[in-house]
Amino acid sequence: MTAAHARRSTTQPKMASPAAADLIGMFEKRNPTSSRAQVTEVGKLVAEFSATAAKLSPEARRRLIARKAQFKKLIADIVAEPEEAAAPVALVAKTPPEVSQGAGVGQPLTAEEGRARLAAYATPAKVEDWAGPVAGPTELEKDFGVARSTLHAWQKQGAVVGLLVGVRKHAFPTEQFVDGRPVAGLGAVVEAVGDPRTAWLWLREPNPGLSGVAPLTRLKAGSIDPVVAMARADFLGA
Repeated sequence: MTAAHARRSTTQPKMASPAAADLIGMFEKRNPTSSRAQVTEVGKLVAEFSATAAKLSPEARRRLIARKAQFKKLIADIVAEPEEAAAPVALVAKTPPEVSQGAGVGQPLTAEEGRARLAAYATPAKVEDWAGPVAGPTELEKDFGVARSTLHAWQKQGAVVGLLVGVRKHAFPTEQFVDGRPVAGLGAVVEAVGDPRTAWLWLREPNPGLSGVAPLTRLKAGSIDPVVAMARADFLGA
């Protein structure tokens, strides 16, 4: 190689490869029936190849062109290679799998010990924090005009929600009463759920099956059948 030729080789301008967006546009025009995802993938892949080729020396590019059959086979081999075989075989062989053993589930707890542990984990909270405003029988009679005998009958029939506070005392969420009477349909919901506390939690939470509206709100609007059906579906699978 002459000195002049060497100078021309070293002063050649750097090649710029097409941008991925340009290639994607070209593939879209030439493949109008292909999906956008397909032409995008091919365009990005060709952009990577062209960017790599543009950085190679002329001699390296000529060697690749001369060995294009091997180049195609190399790509086919890479595509056919299983994904889990990405790591070199020699490296996998030198790194044996780690053998470990867990501690196991341990010894079964007695019922007393289980309750004690649950009590230690539990965070005390007032019933009003999750149930909303509540009132006792005296307050209900004074503020809502609900006689104690009537309240007791409703509770026995399962028509009202009474939340146990302490050993025997019950608190009654005031949101369940309309005009001094329990909301229609409340008893059917409690029956389907099977537990007053769980039923009241369910009634106050927005329900996706009821367009994101709380079941209690639907009951107050007179929509009884859909709410009862949703309670049976959620808790009885009916």
